[in-house]
This record gives sequence, structure tokens and C-alpha cells, in this order.
Amino acid sequence: MGFVRCVVTGLAVAWLLVSTPVAAQEAMPRVRASDADRIGAARDRVLPVVVSILTVREDHQQGEPVLSVSSGSGTVVTPQGHIATNAHVTQNGKSFRVVFADGRELPARLVGTDTLSDLAVLQALPPKPETFAHAQFADVLDLQPGDTVLAMGAPWGLSNSMSAGVVNNPRRLLVSLFDDEADYEDRLGVDEPTGRYYAWIQHDAAIAPGNSGGPLVDLSGRIVGVNTRGMIFGGDLAFAIPGPDARDVVRALVADGRIRRAQFGFRLRSLKGTGLDRGVLVNAVERGSVAEKAGLRAGDRILTLQGGEVDARQPVDVPALQRRIAELPAGEALRLGIDRDGRRSELRLLADAQAEDPGEERAFAPFGVSLKPLTPAMGRRRNLDGAEGLLVTGVRPGGPAAIARPGLAPGDVIRRAGGQPVRTLAELEAVAGAPSPSGGPLVVEFQREAEQRLAVLVPIHGDRLRTPLPELAKAWSGVEVQPVTASLARDLGLQATGYRIIRVYPGSPLAAAGARVGDLLTGINDTPLRAANETAADGYHQRVRDLPIGSEAVFQAVRDGKPRTFEVTLGESPVNTSGLRTLALAKLRAQLRELGFYDRAARRLPASRQGVVVDGVEPGGPAGLAHLQGGDIIISLAGEDVRDPPGLAAALDAALAKGNGSVIPLQVIRGGETRILYLERYWLTETP
Repeated sequence: MGFVRCVVTGLAVAWLLVSTPVAAQEAMPRVRASDADRIGAARDRVLPVVVSILTVREDHQQGEPVLSVSSGSGTVVTPQGHIATNAHVTQNGKSFRVVFADGRELPARLVGTDTLSDLAVLQALPPKPETFAHAQFADVLDLQPGDTVLAMGAPWGLSNSMSAGVVNNPRRLLVSLFDDEADYEDRLGVDEPTGRYYAWIQHDAAIAPGNSGGPLVDLSGRIVGVNTRGMIFGGDLAFAIPGPDARDVVRALVADGRIRRAQFGFRLRSLKGTGLDRGVLVNAVERGSVAEKAGLRAGDRILTLQGGEVDARQPVDVPALQRRIAELPAGEALRLGIDRDGRRSELRLLADAQAEDPGEERAFAPFGVSLKPLTPAMGRRRNLDGAEGLLVTGVRPGGPAAIARPGLAPGDVIRRAGGQPVRTLAELEAVAGAPSPSGGPLVVEFQREAEQRLAVLVPIHGDRLRTPLPELAKAWSGVEVQPVTASLARDLGLQATGYRIIRVYPGSPLAAAGARVGDLLTGINDTPLRAANETAADGYHQRVRDLPIGSEAVFQAVRDGKPRTFEVTLGESPVNTSGLRTLALAKLRAQLRELGFYDRAARRLPASRQGVVVDGVEPGGPAGLAHLQGGDIIISLAGEDVRDPPGLAAALDAALAKGNGSVIPLQVIRGGETRILYLERYWLTETP
């Protein structure tokens, strides 16, 4: 079965496949009149403070940053405008906006995130201080199977939605009868496993992508859960983080911006399938961890924790124990009473502070790679114990890292650059973020598995302006033609063969000589034109290109069954699209190119029209957020005429330097219209 982490990314869904338990679907009970009144009261209490969250997120593909817009849900939970949501809603977010039930839209800042619980907190930023209406979390988890619950949020980005259902199971782990529970955490995320410290609430209130982070509400109007996962197909099967657990995490994030936990370097599993009836099993012990140094081994059975007995007979019993252990203050001793092969002993482990979440993945354009700081835990999982540096997560094909000698690859760890250690992105930026005076290559030391390698790499800085090599100009007659063979001519009732004119470019040599669409060209300079087949017009164009530019030529033709001649002076062929200059403009996150002859002809624009053609935009980049589309022609920016890609970049820099207003107007030609679009200034500066 497929389960989705319910966040909408454009029209796509960010999803995660996991094996799921076989669960019976309870039928929706008939709602009594009293329940209908309670549903209405709960709705009126919570739905007005449920918000839609619009996230501009930066992901990475093949070493390049790719911006997109995703949506999720959240609930205002404090008078100061703090909003509880899922961590995967805010993941990789560059900026956030929240839309309230009344349609008001506000920017928001990220207060804190906790990937291990899949919870995050945003705070709305009103133009002036205000007190926000808000909802309350349940203090205890007292749900029973069959209790009516309400799921609220923004499915598919559509706000103010509510569905009703019942609790199927208030304590559920996504471990089926056929799964090995030892792999449970890794299936939920290799570097950021969620659900380690709680069991989910399973319910059947309908949710969809976009509901992530929205509240699960009981008939008393309490937030009893935070919806986080739903089923892709096959029925209403949804999962929510328990409300009391979410409350504790949200409060800690509001107070401190992070969750402080202890770690010991071991994981637990239940007694299921072992024949044992007491304790909990040690499932795994990390190399070099506090647990290993204290003598704990995989397979040990823990009978007591801090002197009190513990039991985990089923997988669903394990998260609460792992949370209890993690909540010990750093530096406090953990006392474990263990049984190993029938012998009892006690171990004391001194708590370490849990490491920070993995660092932010970022693109480093001068190398054409995406990178993430390597944490000790990430290194252990990749068999890179003790390694420090930057993990290569993606490489742009044809970029500096790809063509380095030797080339870098995903999974490599950059240790040094230019002779300097680079443990963080800031250190790499200091070494290679700007052009060197010599402009020469850089020596990069990197680790690949157990090997320490060196590479010579030439960084590239700035926007990528591509000027194609000039092509040798050829003669041009200024028409498009359709080949007419003898058999086609016979079937069409024509008396001759050749090439029929299907398009005449305004101002071209044949247009000036009076040629029209429908004329049949039969020869050039008294040499017959014969089509080799009915699909390719290359024979005609090659005959024209063989003549000198500026030479006089006589075209023989037939119009309405009568012979005609056109005396023309052949011109120089216009530059094809592939021969025009292009610019990848990082500020707009857009691909741009010159406006060419064929662009003007296709849109019936005058030869004097200048502008820049949009070849492509990233949906979440400034150009995409301004609703620019591929094929648009930008003709002005902030009131300044735009003639070519460098001119557009200069006009954008000038508009940003002036700092006038919150928006920068763009005038574009789209189809048969001239439109006005707006760039929000904060999109370009990455500050709300």
C-alpha cells in the first residue's frame, strides 16, 4: 500500500511508500442530532484558526537548486500567532506565507523544526502587533476506537476544508504482520527518521495532499492530533501525531527554537516473536557510541530503566520507551538493568546531547554541485567514521565538478579546497566563492569510500551567458515550402512539380518580388526543382544556400496554372534559435534568450520590436512566482525598455538598487496580448 506525506508540491505529491498494516475499515456511524451540534461547535471553535501554508522551497536536482511552491496546513496555537504544522511542510523552505480562513494573507517566519517528530512552528508576521484567536491542544490522549474526529486543513491547497470520521486505533505503528520492526525507522527516513518517539492515531476522516500539519479535532474542540500521513489509494486511512506529544514539542520549539534530547547510541525493539515476556530488546548499537563504550550489545534484554521495570511486548510499546530515554538531561546517567544469556548486570551510560539535525543542503554554483555538511551520524551510516567535510548530494552534468580531473560524484566528501579544510559551506564559500586573481584551477581533496583523492577543478562564477559560435551565413529566399512530387501533383491536379510556398516571411526577398502562399516554385535560374519525397524540403533550401548572398536569381513558378517568374536579390539567412545568446539569470531563476527573427515572425511582431524571450522558469523562483511563462517576451522592467538578456539583468539590478516600492513591474507579450506582471521585491532578496 502507498502512503503519502500530505504536502502538495505544485500538482505533484511528495510521497513515501512504506509497508502498512492490514487494517479493517470501520463504517462511518450515523451522526446523532446531539453529535451534529457538537460537530458544529467544534468546527466553529477551530476551523477559523486553521491556515493554509504556502512554502517556497528549494530542492536540489543534479547539483542545481530547483525552486517550487508547495502547500500544507497549520493551526494557530498561541495569541502571538504561532502556527503548529509538520516539519515536512516547512522542509527546505526559503519563505512562507499563511492564508487565514477569512482570506487574509501574511508572511511568516520559521520559529523551529523537529524532524524526529515531524513537527514545526511558524509565526505569522502582521503589519502591526495583534492578538490572534487560537486553538488548544488536548492535555491527555483519551481517544477510543469509534470516537468521532474532524480533520481540518487545505487539501490540494484548497482552504477551509473539514471532514469527519472515527478513530480506528489511537496507537498505531506502520509495521505490518509481515515487516521486520528493526527496519521501521530507516523506512521512514535514512537521515531524518520520524515517528521514533510516538505511535500515530489511525483514523478514517478523509485527508489528501495539502492536509499535512492540519489539526485532528475531537467533539470538544481540542486538537487531539496533527495530521501527517494519508493513503494514496484504496480508502480513507490517515495518521496523526498525538495531540499531547505535539503540544510538548510545539511548546519547546516556541520557547527555544529546537528540541533538546539525549542520545546514547542504541535502539530498541519489542519482544514480539521472541517467546520472552519481560523487558525490551536492544536492537542496534552504534560503533563508537556511549552505549558501545559502556558494554551494551545488540541482543541484550533491558529489564529495568532507572531502577523501574520496563516492558515492550509489541512494536507499538517501543516509542514511549525511546522517548523516555531521550528526555533525560544531557550529562545524567542512564541506569540499565540487563539480561545477557541469563546473566544479570547493570550498566551506567552518561547521556550525550543529541546531535543537531543534518545541515541544510545547498547548491554551490562555482562547482556545479549540491552539498550538505557531514554529521557524525551521517558518516557512520555511510561507513565514513571520523570524516569531516561536505557531502556531495548532486552534480550538475557538464559542470565544473563533473568535468574536473577526476570528476566528483554524489556520495563523495569534499575535505579540503585550495589547501584549506572545508567542514562547512561557509568555509568553502570563503575559499572558492569568488573568482581568484589568477582565474586558474583549484585543487580539491575529497574522500570516496575509504580512498583519499585529489581533483583539479576550475570554478565558474556569476550568471551563465552563452554566446554561440557564429555560423557561416547562407543565402535565403524568405519562404517555407512543401515538396510536390509527380504523384502528388497528379493527385492534386497540378501540371508541374516542385515546391509549393506555404509561408512567406514579410520583407523577405521573395515577398518583395511578389510571391504568395500557394505559388508553386518549379525552378531557379532555369534549373528545374524536383522534390525527392513528399516530406522533406531540404532540397529546395540547399539549392538556395548554394547561391551567393546578394546574388540575383530568377525563380520560375506557376500561379493558378499560369507560369510566372520572380527576380530576387538573395538575402542573408536569419539566425536560428540555436544561434541566439542565452542567459541563466540566477536572481529570477529563469532561462532567457534573445528575441530572434523567427520569434517576431511567429508572433507577427514588427522587425523593430526588441525584447527577451523566456525559455523556462522554476515554479518557485521569482519569475515563476510572478507568473512568467515559457514563451513570454519581456519588453520592459520597472519602466525600462528591455532589448537583450544582459540589458534585462542590468535593468533588474538597477531596479533593486533604487529600492522603490514593494513590487517591480514587468511588461510582457503573451500570445496576442501585452500584459503587466509583478515581481515582489522580497522574492529577490529572500527576506519577507
